[in-house]
Amino acid sequence: MKKTLFFLSLVGFLATQASATPEKNRKTKAPKASMEQQLSRYITYPDAMKSTHQAGVVVIQFRVNDANELNNLKVFSKNEELNSTIVKQLVGKKLVGYGDDSEELHTVRLRFQPE
Repeated sequence: MKKTLFFLSLVGFLATQASATPEKNRKTKAPKASMEQQLSRYITYPDAMKSTHQAGVVVIQFRVNDANELNNLKVFSKNEELNSTIVKQLVGKKLVGYGDDSEELHTVRLRFQPE
């Protein structure tokens, strides 16, 4: 009798705990395309590199504001014309899925190849 009563109280306790903390279906805001893929849609092969037909890698840093727009954009390359071209192409563009933390600094490498 004591075992049955203990077992029923244990089942009742577990049932109340399970209903008190229901399992949540968490939906993450994972972007459909990676950051690099989204950025590559906005950038064309820079005019500064067309005359030399060079391929290259450029590093950019930026923040994404609450409206998912790029801001505080910095381009790291030795070619100032290339830097300004990339800034003009990207400033104010939107990145889907990355606007949750406007203080986060993103760093991305972009590869350029002649057309």
